[in-house]
Amino acid sequence: MLKFLVFDTGRPAEDWPLRNAYLIGADGSAVRADISVERGAVICEKRESGPAALCLLHGAGELGELSIQTCLLPERIEPYILTVELARHRLMTLYAKLEEWLMFDLEADHSVTRKGNRARELFIRSLCYQQDEPVKAYETAQESLSIALDATEELALAHSSLLLNRRIETGSLPKAPIGCGVCVDHINDRLRAGLASSFDFIQLPMPWRSLAPHEGECQWEQTDNWVEWVSQSRTPAIAGPLISFEPSNLPDWLYIWEHDYDTARDMVYEHVERVVDRYKDRIFVWNVVSGLHVNSHFTFNFEQLMDLTRMTTMLVKKLQPNGKVLIELRQPFGEYYAVNQRSIPPLMYADLIVQSGIHFDAFGIRLLMGQAIAGQYTRDLMQVSQLLDQFTVFNKPVHLTVAAPSEPVTQMMISASETGEPIDPNSGYWRRPWSQQVQSHWLEAVYQIAASKPFVEAIAWQELADHPDIELPLGGLLSEEFQPKGALRRVVGFRQNLMAGAGVQVPAPAEESQVPGLAPEGDDEQGDNNQAGEHI
Repeated sequence: MLKFLVFDTGRPAEDWPLRNAYLIGADGSAVRADISVERGAVICEKRESGPAALCLLHGAGELGELSIQTCLLPERIEPYILTVELARHRLMTLYAKLEEWLMFDLEADHSVTRKGNRARELFIRSLCYQQDEPVKAYETAQESLSIALDATEELALAHSSLLLNRRIETGSLPKAPIGCGVCVDHINDRLRAGLASSFDFIQLPMPWRSLAPHEGECQWEQTDNWVEWVSQSRTPAIAGPLISFEPSNLPDWLYIWEHDYDTARDMVYEHVERVVDRYKDRIFVWNVVSGLHVNSHFTFNFEQLMDLTRMTTMLVKKLQPNGKVLIELRQPFGEYYAVNQRSIPPLMYADLIVQSGIHFDAFGIRLLMGQAIAGQYTRDLMQVSQLLDQFTVFNKPVHLTVAAPSEPVTQMMISASETGEPIDPNSGYWRRPWSQQVQSHWLEAVYQIAASKPFVEAIAWQELADHPDIELPLGGLLSEEFQPKGALRRVVGFRQNLMAGAGVQVPAPAEESQVPGLAPEGDDEQGDNNQAGEHI
């Protein structure tokens, strides 16, 4: 058992919120455990032996509320102090990354150095307090944690700036790095003209639920319309996912076969064959399967999940040998594995795909933050950078899809859980509660980090415009009325600066055809000073 003391206003916390809490084992995967708060302590009853780290949503002062973790800790009778262990892990991350990235030669007056030294001093002080004055230890370590988090974010941005400049100087940027997702219901000429002039590619969803709402019937009209526009405008497109077991993607009639794998497999085969055969002369990049490893809605076992992955990718390659195949990972931090043992941890799934010789061209990673559901709790920039670095070993390009909301996602926007209980609306936030301003700063920081990684081939925002069925509410670059948000100008400006640095001419959108805000006009956000992401 692991036990962590928590305090509130100088006394043991009586009503301490426990959000997105799970344990992480020595291999980096989530482990099963019963986690609760009792009498001012977080109690973790593990179901496996060995050391473990606690990850949970925790306040971090000016850095916001973030999902962060402790170091791997052995079981012991004496309780740990939560903030001391959170600060310990963050300081360990700071020094490990300074060594890994060969950045120990930072000047003494560099912001990262100063903040790292201050966080270390406070952490040492908290260690001196923890035996006799646990409340002081808790509060001092909380301050150390906030400063150490800030230092690691600045380090991640400083490192990404160096790598991005090197990538530009060596001419190793991809030809079409910045894209955006669309909603097939938004058939609007001005919207499309803005997309074509402001992004390098689009992500065109092809949800099975929309294409075949009834068994044996297909509705192609909207998808045909978009594919025809893609072909005529010569706008590169990534189509899919073709297969995803998320409720928003799956037709209701397929649930009849959820316990009959052979029949479900035949249905999947027929659907993929039908779609690819229809569009193979106009679509050349396919997101074939998305999130099969999460396996949260069907009862397939490990072998069946791998069989579906292999079968669908082989089928697409057979039907379109010159097409590119993506396999997309959802919930890439893998917390779902702590409660669903039928699932596969994301990195294990990625490794199994590579080691099994499955023929595919790139990994997709779907990274959404800002909604209090599994996989979308807020994390800091260093965790984003570390997550991407883990894919270096697979020697495959990465296509990253990201999004964050422009306002806090309220209870009204969140669906009920499987038990019928409302889902906690507090997903955490980055530096300030989510707003258009925070969304735009977060976008710029994450894009810089992702674009600096030499194996990241493309970065796409989840969807251009808000709509009622969007996966992350308020996560679009335009409002439902197609009014631009600050994040839209940021991404268009980022793309133009990226291409200008690479010596590529990127014409501004034509006035008569653009959607308002798609042109890189000046940022109209007020009060940027001393606000979220000021250091970017």
